[in-house]
Amino acid sequence: MDDVNHSRIVRGAAELFNAKGYRRTTLSELALQLGMSKKTLYVYFSGKEEIAEEVLKQTMQVIAFKVTETTGRQGNPLLVLGEVFAAIKQELIKLNPVFLEDIQKYMPALWKRVEDFRADQLKFIEGLLNQAQQTGLIRDMNPKLVSSIMMQSIQTFVRPDFASKHGVALVDVADTLFSLFTTGLQTKNNE
Repeated sequence: MDDVNHSRIVRGAAELFNAKGYRRTTLSELALQLGMSKKTLYVYFSGKEEIAEEVLKQTMQVIAFKVTETTGRQGNPLLVLGEVFAAIKQELIKLNPVFLEDIQKYMPALWKRVEDFRADQLKFIEGLLNQAQQTGLIRDMNPKLVSSIMMQSIQTFVRPDFASKHGVALVDVADTLFSLFTTGLQTKNNE
């Protein structure tokens, strides 16, 4: 299979999905934008759903790489935690909330994979909280419990439907949640 055309299709689809959302993007538009026939698109993908899966898969691969790269660093665990969330946010802002909301509404199985991926990637939180507690950077709390509450909060609130309902950007929800947790956890001499 021609990797160049495969990559072109995914990049072109990402642009259209981010401009118009998943639901409002058609394969005819994508083919026209890429200067190829719809028939050619079907050589590489079974349909629009599979293309959307590939767009999200590539985003998730980049996020996984950044999480692994950043959490492997030495230093202040709270700063590392902040760097990880900044790296994730950098990738999230590349995706239009309308695209994500469409995936959540119209492709629940794919949205479930996104949520499962997110939960898996957030497992690093407990380790960083343990390190922060051992070095006296955060209050004496159960890092496993705090990590679980943080992960559940992210799964519940950092969602397109929640952000849309409250008229805010998804990254603003993520930033607020991160700030609430990190500030609330810090010891008095770290605030």
